[in-house]
Amino acid sequence: MSALEHDSQTPETRIDDSPPPPPRKPASSVETPEFLTALRASNLAPVDKIDAVVAAWAEATGPIPKALVDALVENGLITIWQYGFLRKGKYKGFFLGKYKLLGLLGAGGMGSVYLAEHTTLGHKVAIKVLPEKSVEKTSFLERFKREAMSAARLNHPNISRAYDLDEAGKVHFMVLEYVEGTDLYARVKQDGPFSVHEAVDCIRQAALGLDYAHSQGFVHRDIKPANLMLDGRGTLKILDLGLALPPEEEDTTSLTQHHRERVLGTADYLAPEQSRNSHLADRRSDIYSLGCTFYYLLVGKPPFHVGKAAERIKAHREQPPPNPLEARADLPPELVETCLRMMEKHPEARPQDAGEIAKTLATWQTNNPAPERPATEPVRRPVKKPPVRRAGTTPASRPFVRSESRRIGPASSDGDAAGSGGSGIGIGGPADSGQSGITSSDISIASSSGINVGRSSRVSTTSSRRGRRTRDVEKPIPSKPLLSRDWLGQPLGLWLAMLAVLGLIAALAAKLLMRGGA
Repeated sequence: MSALEHDSQTPETRIDDSPPPPPRKPASSVETPEFLTALRASNLAPVDKIDAVVAAWAEATGPIPKALVDALVENGLITIWQYGFLRKGKYKGFFLGKYKLLGLLGAGGMGSVYLAEHTTLGHKVAIKVLPEKSVEKTSFLERFKREAMSAARLNHPNISRAYDLDEAGKVHFMVLEYVEGTDLYARVKQDGPFSVHEAVDCIRQAALGLDYAHSQGFVHRDIKPANLMLDGRGTLKILDLGLALPPEEEDTTSLTQHHRERVLGTADYLAPEQSRNSHLADRRSDIYSLGCTFYYLLVGKPPFHVGKAAERIKAHREQPPPNPLEARADLPPELVETCLRMMEKHPEARPQDAGEIAKTLATWQTNNPAPERPATEPVRRPVKKPPVRRAGTTPASRPFVRSESRRIGPASSDGDAAGSGGSGIGIGGPADSGQSGITSSDISIASSSGINVGRSSRVSTTSSRRGRRTRDVEKPIPSKPLLSRDWLGQPLGLWLAMLAVLGLIAALAAKLLMRGGA
């Protein structure tokens, strides 16, 4: 195992059988000058680019400044994972052949997986590294090579592909398709059980990939949520063909029998017949494991999750599968029936091929379309705002229609006030909104003489929500026709007084005319 790989793994994730090293204190960080020396010697980036970014810290001493690390990461010169080694003064082991290691993605039964970048083409791949100490152990190297050959032979959108198999010194590694996403195990641990439609779609895609692999003569033998990766576009990929049984393997050449290995697989998803003899597993064993995975996505835990590994394996052999409805009552009965059929104890009682499962789930999806996702923000209907009259302009003349009960103009709201520049001017709206409204009682009917109609109202320029002082603006009183309807209801005394005034005016006018004639 390389120094980088050994340091990147904890005793829990280290996969060789050697005893863990004695406890040691974590290496303290080197100071800034030593860090910059290690960075330049690492070949992770051209020296001129490094010097351009670290120019401000070229003479720095003491601990490594956080601003320096942030600048290197933001400019793409190093990753946080690489910094973890550089800060200890380590600068070797970042390259495998023509690939630069960027970070550790995880560790599995057959080695550690790193995110890497092609040094010439720049595309990202996944690099699976076989530990050095495992090369001479049992069937590790042979199985490692077989996984690469199996993945390279299978070309399906729901199966992760292998591009290359190589070695650098004593380090054996394979180059795999990098799937940027989350495996189903981690997704359930983070967000809980899947929705019904999401679970159905994932199992349908996995069944399509398995059906293709089975048609090529392969048996996966380790189907589980952690080996199913969902990318950002919703495409599911089957990972880890390290335990896959290729079609050309005969009983006499079986790696399992040749090396007298124990049962292969994962206890929580292991088919009964596979737990008795891993080499006798067939496509129906993968269907059993896929059924357990379906149960996990719907319920949030494996069907038999209590006890140690041996106890769980025994439960898979002897106990009937639990009904998902006992843990989740909203599941459709037809999906529950499909899940339970996939987990039947006898292989003959299960669906005989994965293509049948894919068709069944596709039919269910057609008959039960997924509900549309609600909009992230509520849809707001556009509000037509009244025109604003600027100072020094004359309002346009237009007749108004008298209405006895309705308010004229659009209803006001807080959004309207904000949209008007915060002036708080609102026309219409409810009486208790703190803003004035023009009602039909404020509107006069124009006479046939064509006199323009004005408006008389008091407009509040302050929103009650902001608590500003109210300032009333007086509007000019609109002119009225001389014989408008409002005169008809005046008292008799007022009429007599008006007649007297008119008579006096007429007498004065006649006197003036007589003087003019003389």
